[in-house]
Formats: sequence, structure tokens, C-alpha cells
Amino acid sequence: MKKKPKILLIEDDKQLQKLYKTKFNFKGYETFIASDGEEALALASQELPDLILLDLMLPKIGGLTVLRALKENSATKNIPVIILSALSESQVMTDGLAYGAMLYLTKEKTVPSQVLESIEKALKKKNE
Repeated sequence: MKKKPKILLIEDDKQLQKLYKTKFNFKGYETFIASDGEEALALASQELPDLILLDLMLPKIGGLTVLRALKENSATKNIPVIILSALSESQVMTDGLAYGAMLYLTKEKTVPSQVLESIEKALKKKNE
């Protein structure tokens, strides 16, 4: 039996957590949720997900700091990270990509089906 791809959703909005967890589980992904930056770093190291979907505005440790820490850790540095954030300033987007995110999606312009499509492409690319 093929192992389910693991996705770590780092998001503090409970409604979005529920929405994406339902969609990811329906698609056959094993989903882990972190509500803040500290929990995100711990879960990423513990579970070593196949992909991380990262919000930037998080309690405790901000998303860009989480991203930098993930990319500096040898155990997590090769995990693809997609940022999904309400922040749409070009400098924040540039920083997110410079720190190692493979894609930056803005919440207001992205529907869940586009997020799923981006995840599928990223996982396919990772497995090539």
C-alpha cells in the first residue's frame, strides 16, 4: 500500500484549519496542524512532512522566522514550503521566496482548489 503524503498545515485560523484539513484528507493526504510558530517547528522536525503550507502571521514565532528555521535545519531544509498568507506586500513576498519558499499564494486571491493544485504539483516535482 502506498504511503499517504504528509502535509503540515501551519495556520492559526481555526476555520481555515478545518477547511483545509477536510480537503487534504479527502485528497488522501495525512494532515498535521500547527497553530503557532513553536508548534510548527516541533511538528516539522517530528513528522518530517512531504510538504508544508505556511501562514506568515502566527503567534509566538512569525512565519518568515519559521521558514528560515526550517531551511537552516538539515532535517527539514528540503521539505517544499508553500506560503499561504493574507500579507500581499511585494517585499514580504520577495522575502518569503528568498528564504526558500517554492511558492507564495495570497489568501484573498487563492481558492482552496488552487491551493490543492499547487500542492499536487509541488509533490509531483519533489518525487521526480
